[in-house]
Amino acid sequence: MNLLHLEYFYTVAKEGGYLRASEKLRIQQPAISRMVAQLEDYFGFKLFERLGRNVRLTEKGQEVFESCKRIFGEVEGLQMSLGKISGEAKGPLMIAAAEAISSHLLPGILSTFLAQRPKLYPNIFSGPASMLMKKMEEGDIELGLFFHIPDISDKLVIEKKIALPFRLVVRKDLKKDLSVLSSFIGSREIDDIGTRRFPTIEKMKARYPDVKIKISSNNLTAHKELVMQGLGVSILPEFLVHTELKNKELVDVLPGEEFQFSLKVLRRKNAILSLGSTQFLESLHSHLRA
Repeated sequence: MNLLHLEYFYTVAKEGGYLRASEKLRIQQPAISRMVAQLEDYFGFKLFERLGRNVRLTEKGQEVFESCKRIFGEVEGLQMSLGKISGEAKGPLMIAAAEAISSHLLPGILSTFLAQRPKLYPNIFSGPASMLMKKMEEGDIELGLFFHIPDISDKLVIEKKIALPFRLVVRKDLKKDLSVLSSFIGSREIDDIGTRRFPTIEKMKARYPDVKIKISSNNLTAHKELVMQGLGVSILPEFLVHTELKNKELVDVLPGEEFQFSLKVLRRKNAILSLGSTQFLESLHSHLRA
C-alpha cells in the first residue's frame, strides 16, 4: 500500500463512482479500479459495494475513508502553506462566485492582481450557490463570493462581508409605466427556495402596491437584459449597471433611496488559506473600498 492507492480510493469515495473519479484524476478508469482492488486485497475486505453505475462505501470502507480524510486534510494544509513558506503566491487559485461577480467584477480585479503574481492560476467556478458551496465543503474550492446564500453548513464560515451599493432600475422610457414598475425580477428564491422575505419589494409597495415577482433568475446579467427589454425592474449591483445609468438607458425606480447588500466571502472552516487566496482577499477588499 502507498499514498497513491489511498488517493485513488479517496477520490472514488468522494466522487461517488469510478467514472467521476476518472474525470477528476484524469486517469483511465481501469487503472483506478486496479488500484482500489489492490488496496482491498491488502486490507482483506471490500471497500465499496455497487449501486448501479455508482458505488457506496461499506462499513469498513467508511472507516478507511475517515482516516483518508485526515491524511489528505494534512496534505492539503501543507500545500496551502508552501506558498507562505516560500513567500511566493503560486499554483491554482480556486474561487467560486455568483455569475455577475465572475463576469463583471473579477476580471478587472484579476487584471491588476495577476500582473504581480504570474505564477498564480485562477480557476473560477460559477453556478448555483448551493452547488458551489458543496464543492467548497469537499475542499475543491477555497473561496466563495456570493450576494445571497442559503443557510451554510457548519463546514463553512463567512470570512468577511463587504457592503456594496445596488440600484433599483427600470428602462428610462418606461419609468412611468405602472405595469412595468409593478413587475419585479427576482433572484433570491432561485438559490434559496425557503426565501419568504423580499426587502426591496417591501420598500417598493409604499409607492407601487401591486408590485410582485413576475420573473425569477439567479443570473444577474440576464436581469439587466430583461430590464433592457422592458420586462420589469430589478435590484442590481452598481458595478453591473454603471454604464447604462451613466448613458441614461436605465434610471432609478426610487430616486433618493439607497440600497446596499453584502458581498459575502466564504471559506471552509478551519482551513488554512493559501498565500494566493490571502493576497487575493486583500486585493478584493482594497478594490471595493477604493
